[in-house]
Amino acid sequence: MLAPSLTPRRTTDGPNNPGLRLYKFDKDTGQVLDYTQYYLDLSNANTKGEAEWTVEYNFSSYYGITNITPLSLHNLAEKLTQLSPSDNTAFSRYYRANSVRMYDGSTNHGCDLSCAHNHYCAITRIDYHEHEDCLKTAASALASSSVCNIRTSVATVFLTNILLCIL
Repeated sequence: MLAPSLTPRRTTDGPNNPGLRLYKFDKDTGQVLDYTQYYLDLSNANTKGEAEWTVEYNFSSYYGITNITPLSLHNLAEKLTQLSPSDNTAFSRYYRANSVRMYDGSTNHGCDLSCAHNHYCAITRIDYHEHEDCLKTAASALASSSVCNIRTSVATVFLTNILLCIL
């Protein structure tokens, strides 16, 4: 999952809150066991005149994953693409956590299929060229004129990219 920034990002909706993660990992293997994401409520901090970091969520309980493995992360990424963003509870939860409480989670604040695919590419593609190819694939799929075709094309793109990762 994409990590939050300590530096707030200002948008037309205002700045998001700074966030950081504390990872729990096996010292012998380096395997990530879990993480907890904290955030700083900027409005609160400015009002009180002091910074108070608060737990936003714990990965395993927030996403319902008991064992963090490549397969469980792959399955979570797949869940984020199964429906359009407005109908996808998993994506809404991800988007809320990614924006560090900038939004309340009831809507995705304009994050449409293209936006959701951008997030998917950023989560699943570490290599720059693979990331660019992933974004280009979505752009061509979204050029379709029919909403039904767009959803079908984007779903096909997601599944194709997932299969390419597996191979």
